[in-house]
Amino acid sequence: MHVIRGLILSLPIALAGSLAIVERAPTTPFGLYAYGDGIGGAPVFTTGHGAYIGKASRVDDTEAAPVEFNLGTDNSLLANPNATSGESTPTWSNLTFMVPDTTSSSHEVEFTNSTTTNERSTSGFIFYDQFLLHRNLDGSLKSLWYAVPSETEGVWYLRWNSTGDETNGQVLVSLKATAPSKPVDKTQ
Repeated sequence: MHVIRGLILSLPIALAGSLAIVERAPTTPFGLYAYGDGIGGAPVFTTGHGAYIGKASRVDDTEAAPVEFNLGTDNSLLANPNATSGESTPTWSNLTFMVPDTTSSSHEVEFTNSTTTNERSTSGFIFYDQFLLHRNLDGSLKSLWYAVPSETEGVWYLRWNSTGDETNGQVLVSLKATAPSKPVDKTQ
């Protein structure tokens, strides 16, 4: 009994040390949700350019909408508005999700419809279970997501790689393709 229990308890440690990463990306259009200290599953949304976390309806912009993602080629993420009935449909569509690459001093996570993405990475997004990670050019996997409060209560800017960013109120977050099991806090 003790041997079996010891084996079961050591299994997570053995799996964590394994070099094999099992990629299990969502197979249908999906949303991304941020989880961190005080951010309990707030959805990712955009106004057609920058990436935000929170309720799109809190932003006074008719282009603001939650994002519905699809996997593209080279592990890119393609974004379309997920406008529900009663909301106006934004004019943006088929945008590509991007993070600053290792040579950039920027921290802004953005969406683009351009093929020119100076100092930005638009590919290499993979899922470890439901967690979104990014594979750098050197092959390493990173989860460097963080959020910074915006001027609107309950809305955060989604950022990448906090190194060198001295902005107050930073919150480290994980992005998951899993919606929260409970409704998001009213402030999100």
